[in-house]
Amino acid sequence: MENQPNDDHSRWEQLEMETKTHIVQCEERWKTNFNRLDNIDESLHKIETRTIAVGGGLIVFLAGLIVTILTGMNSL
Repeated sequence: MENQPNDDHSRWEQLEMETKTHIVQCEERWKTNFNRLDNIDESLHKIETRTIAVGGGLIVFLAGLIVTILTGMNSL
């Protein structure tokens, strides 16, 4: 029974060390995740910008096509 407190203490130190190691690993993983999320956000922003530009160009093209068709019909 005399070894019990010493064993408890060493187990406590081991758990504390494992917990600290876990915390450090988790912090590094989260840093990596946040960096990846930032890269994904940038990519999505580029895609969104391009989609809006293509949509706007398509609207202008179709509007011009409609105007051309309507004005061409009036001259007949």
